[in-house]
Amino acid sequence: MFKSKISFYAGALAITAGSLAFLASCNKNKKTDTAEDTGYASEHSVAEKSFNDAGSIADQASTVTSGSTLGYKTTELTSACATVTRTTGSIVIDFGTTDCLCNDGRLRRGKILVNYTGNYSDSGSVRTITFDNYYQNDNNVAGTKTVTNMGHNSLGQPYFNVTVNGTVTLASGGTISTSWNRVRTWTDGYNTLTDFTDDKYTVTGTGTLTRASGAVVNIAIPTSTPLVFAAGCRWIEAGTLIFTLPSGLTRSINYGTTANCDNQAVLTLPSGTTYNITLP
Repeated sequence: MFKSKISFYAGALAITAGSLAFLASCNKNKKTDTAEDTGYASEHSVAEKSFNDAGSIADQASTVTSGSTLGYKTTELTSACATVTRTTGSIVIDFGTTDCLCNDGRLRRGKILVNYTGNYSDSGSVRTITFDNYYQNDNNVAGTKTVTNMGHNSLGQPYFNVTVNGTVTLASGGTISTSWNRVRTWTDGYNTLTDFTDDKYTVTGTGTLTRASGAVVNIAIPTSTPLVFAAGCRWIEAGTLIFTLPSGLTRSINYGTTANCDNQAVLTLPSGTTYNITLP
């Protein structure tokens, strides 16, 4: 069982999106760093966190018996109000009807629903995650996340196809939607399932973010420069994330070509101007 390890990248990618919002806001005085730019980064961060966290919670729930409560371990995202009900091929994670403060500092209520075909962790198995009146920090999360276990690549590494089609209705007003297609490859640590500290992943793929305004932003992680995540590092260790704005202009965050756990990256603006960035 790969447990919640396979979704560790979710937390790191969510941090990345938050960092983009921070970086954009630091350059508001520049013509290419408009309020709209800051907004798309912030909205991407909210959507990323919402759907990635749901996947991590689903993985954790797959490791416990029906009637158990998640969240007693500090390594789990949830806290002890999330009750798990398991039947053949399905998992229900119920946070109740009132907000629960979880170990990651987020409030949750409602249900995360998981249906799966095949044995949960086997090659070819498919997990479909949906939601029932589910809220994270008072934002309503709806839609579908599908994770397909593709087995092992030519190097013997497990990899997964991930799609997300969903919406987040913001407590502050407005609805954003996201559509993603990704490949997540588990490059290190897959032979030591009880030790998450040696885990490392690469992530590639494309997707779109539709803002509350209706503007569509394209997001890409090139196969030539995949994002590299390590369980023991709070930052992305290498790779590039590219945003294409409605105007057709692009900006990118480059974390380096060689995996290294540090807080340095390079921001490239649509004008071609680059900045050395110290990540928060």
